[in-house]
Amino acid sequence: MRYDTSLRFNGDPSAALEGAIAPLTALGFRIVERGPTSIDFAGPGMNSSRQSALLGATRIRLIGRAQELALEAELGGVEFMSKFVRYFPLGLSAVLFIVLALVFSIQFGDRMGTWWLWPLGIAVGANMLMWLLLGPWMARRMKARTCEALDALLNNIAVLGGMPST
Repeated sequence: MRYDTSLRFNGDPSAALEGAIAPLTALGFRIVERGPTSIDFAGPGMNSSRQSALLGATRIRLIGRAQELALEAELGGVEFMSKFVRYFPLGLSAVLFIVLALVFSIQFGDRMGTWWLWPLGIAVGANMLMWLLLGPWMARRMKARTCEALDALLNNIAVLGGMPST
């Protein structure tokens, strides 16, 4: 998953690029490559939705061109968390159904019959249905938050390097 954006800019590109080093390294990003007109960062990735939204990007490349600042990002953290919130709750619900069905059948054997499978299946199915709706929504929200944070980063470094053109 990629995200690319740019901003018209009339300031000093090297000063603007310097302005990105402190906030990104404070979040755990490493400088991979640094050239006269670009800086590449590699990030630790996102492990929780409570972390900084910038951690949704695993690679960030900032480029200072004539009249423009550009940002190219690989959203590996967002991709990982998107898969996690979509599939983990569904798998957990299926495992929960199997474990509870085994526990009830071992504990009560033939005394209770199998009538209890229906309420258990309905409860687990309702949980799975909720996550089928909630998981994709959470994934879209994480991507939007990361893109908004990257836009804010680009805007902030543009202001640090001079005034962005309007």
